[in-house]
Amino acid sequence: MIDASSKTNSFLQAIEKYAEEQKKAMTDEIEAFREEQLRHANEEGTAAAHAFIQKEKAEYTASLAKENSLKETAVKRELFAKRNRMAAEIFEEAEKKLRAFSKSKKYDAYMSNAAKVIGEYLEGRKAIVYIAEKDERFIPQLKRSFSDCEIVTDSTIKLGGIRCYCEELSVMADETLDSKLETQKKEFIARSGFTVE
Repeated sequence: MIDASSKTNSFLQAIEKYAEEQKKAMTDEIEAFREEQLRHANEEGTAAAHAFIQKEKAEYTASLAKENSLKETAVKRELFAKRNRMAAEIFEEAEKKLRAFSKSKKYDAYMSNAAKVIGEYLEGRKAIVYIAEKDERFIPQLKRSFSDCEIVTDSTIKLGGIRCYCEELSVMADETLDSKLETQKKEFIARSGFTVE
């Protein structure tokens, strides 16, 4: 027969074994929970650090972009002013040459040719012919080129040439040196490579 002391010993050993198993299970569970919390904290920390880095990077990038934009605007403004100065100098010189041309014999030929071209286009229709005040000496010649015309001096024509309006055709023919110079200015700006974008 098994004695009571042996039963007690076996019972105590079983309790001790069960307690050890429970203790190990609790220790494992605590360790797993701790590892999960550390992993979660690490992920949160990494995400927060990444978000902070991205925020700082975005702010720095925006700051650089703003600084570069301000510098680019200043450079464009400077280039635009320089382009305008250069164009002004070029066209001041061109205007001087056109003024000298309008006092030469070649100008007389220019006026005759302009009157002939416009007169042929109008084919004898009634027209108003505008000339510079300085070109009144051409009035007799213009009356011969335009069979039915009214000749008017126009203070807006500074350099010379002819501007003609025909109501019947609803057309304005402009052979003034002023308009030709203005057209050249526009083309020069457009084609010069001095555009500021």
